[in-house]
Amino acid sequence: MPALLILLLTIAGWSFTAQAWAFGDLGHRTVGAIADAQLTPETRAAVRTLLRSGETLATVATWPDEVKRAKKNLGPLTHDAEAQRFNEDFPDNREWHYVDLPLDTAVYTEGAVGSRLNDIVQTIQRCIRVIESQTVSDHEMTRAQALRWLVHLLGDLHQPLHLGSGYYRFDAQRQAHLITDPHEAAGKDEDRGGTLLLTAAEEQLHAFWDDRLVNAVAKGRSYLEVAQDLLAQGHQEAWDGEGSYHHWIDLWAIESVRLGKSAYERLVFGAAEFDGDHTGLRKITITLPPGYEQAEAKIVEQQLAKAGYRLAAILNALRFPAAASH
Repeated sequence: MPALLILLLTIAGWSFTAQAWAFGDLGHRTVGAIADAQLTPETRAAVRTLLRSGETLATVATWPDEVKRAKKNLGPLTHDAEAQRFNEDFPDNREWHYVDLPLDTAVYTEGAVGSRLNDIVQTIQRCIRVIESQTVSDHEMTRAQALRWLVHLLGDLHQPLHLGSGYYRFDAQRQAHLITDPHEAAGKDEDRGGTLLLTAAEEQLHAFWDDRLVNAVAKGRSYLEVAQDLLAQGHQEAWDGEGSYHHWIDLWAIESVRLGKSAYERLVFGAAEFDGDHTGLRKITITLPPGYEQAEAKIVEQQLAKAGYRLAAILNALRFPAAASH
């Protein structure tokens, strides 16, 4: 068995058996597994104080999505007391996973078109503050929960359609025309990170990126095997953050927006459908160009690796309190 896979299995604390994760889960667990293998001994010890016995960054990476599903009485946390309490205390947590920035956004700033105080960039910074705090307010998430969210959101941060969104103007035939300039996009209808862009087969562009492209990268392999392969390919210096780690998130967000723009550039936009009173965009029909899946799968593969290495870099840079606990 390859040495890297043995290392990952040791970190995971279990013997590997093939298991079918939802592909979104597979991507997040892959990111967590890459980061697990890149932690310094000091960081690994600090992280362990925030994990339950048997947990790893890979296994907690899907917790935020499972909490979101539990709110709809779906998934393994449907009757979990912690998940129920979290949804009661933070009813807006569904909005923490994304930000809808116009595709030519050059700098992330608070108040920019598409940004929110509870968007993904702000929430990652919030998680960092909680993890580094000596004391945590009773009205805030715990350090353990903040770690789970940080692990998950670093994955989301590298999915381009969790950062960028298409904004549109429509002609008399309801034909959609993409707007990328932030100033022109203000006040226009947008597609919510591709969730309102549907192919003829009714597949969302967002789900295509979340699921199908990760599946194309995995080729039936487990997250540990995908992580092993990406670790073997190595780290690129261009992935490293510049300056203070507090600024890395803003820079990486804009990097993802740029990739989002390239994901939109070759799409063929069709007619839009609106709510009956024409007050809300319901969907826009799109056609994917030939070779789209193959080309974008290469981007997703790099983004998974990038996210894993960068998650480890953030955790290795954090100043964990000496007596950090749940």
